[in-house]
Amino acid sequence: MFNRRFVLGLLCLGLLVLPARGQEANSFELKDGDRIAWVGSSSTNIGVWPKTMEFLLRTRHPQLKLSFKKFSTGGGSFATGHQNLDKWLDDFKPTVVFLNFGGNDAGAGEKGLPMYKDNMTKCVDKITAAKARVIFTGFQGADVRKAGEAPAARRKLYAETQFAFCKEKGWPIVDVFHPTNELQLKAQKDDDKYTILRDTIHLTDPAYIAWGYYLYDALKMPSVNDLTIDAAKNTANAKGCTFFQLKVNEDRSEVSFERLEERLPILPPGALPPRKYVPLERHSQYGLTVSGLKVGDYEIQCDGKTIGRTTSEALGKGVNVNTLVLDSGATPPWDGLAKQIWAGKNLEQIGKTQWQWRVVRK
Repeated sequence: MFNRRFVLGLLCLGLLVLPARGQEANSFELKDGDRIAWVGSSSTNIGVWPKTMEFLLRTRHPQLKLSFKKFSTGGGSFATGHQNLDKWLDDFKPTVVFLNFGGNDAGAGEKGLPMYKDNMTKCVDKITAAKARVIFTGFQGADVRKAGEAPAARRKLYAETQFAFCKEKGWPIVDVFHPTNELQLKAQKDDDKYTILRDTIHLTDPAYIAWGYYLYDALKMPSVNDLTIDAAKNTANAKGCTFFQLKVNEDRSEVSFERLEERLPILPPGALPPRKYVPLERHSQYGLTVSGLKVGDYEIQCDGKTIGRTTSEALGKGVNVNTLVLDSGATPPWDGLAKQIWAGKNLEQIGKTQWQWRVVRK
């Protein structure tokens, strides 16, 4: 079915990003053709937060033509990273390295802090010598009930030490430790059984997706996809998309159109983290505004599937299609495409997707 539809045609509260010495403050506005290396321990190797970042960057910024590769021994520390960086950098020749270690380093406790800092420095030296830009992504927080008080306290010590040391050195770092901790505490208040952890240290897949959104949020890479229709005038304006076949019925109770998505701000497939505490919708702005409609309740349909309901008043102000999908629990027609992109397949389809839409009064 998709062949018919493909036509030619990145702070959450608590995030810290600091520019490294020798790098411009905006150097992490990713550039066309950047080769991005995800380097880290088991959380990187599990791959959900890197896949989330790849999904967001590919769908929101297809014009950048980025490439990605993950490097990990399946565990490890900054010492492990230092031991392997020469080979990893030589193999891929990245222009940007996202560096994620620290959770395992914390096992050494307070006595291990000097070596921790030394190994961080050695890693940065190798990356900058390879003429790549480096940005640290802090490691995850914990559900103390599962992690244990002492291990959680050690990891907190190492997280805070990493933030302070990066600030001292002028290395950019994104704090995912505090946001994931806050996610645990806030969601646990809603449901005492909630946990971000699958075991004593690793996150659940939805919590790793939250990590990816926190990281993307810190990069401050706006992406606009919005269609604004004036039903009274039978006109439309588009940003990040193109519209075709716009039709408005006589009493303005129904609008239909086709929409070619130059950017595709769809949500990742599968189970998602709690939307109250993760900027899912803020970085998945699939905008639709329809003014001049007959007053009433409306159903939004895409390729014949109902994906949400709203009102003429809300449509006049503008809605986020992804919010309607989350509110309704509907499976949108792009679900299969989202799964393909998540798996790194059929990426050439991004920027060429076209669907038929109806906004109809009920």
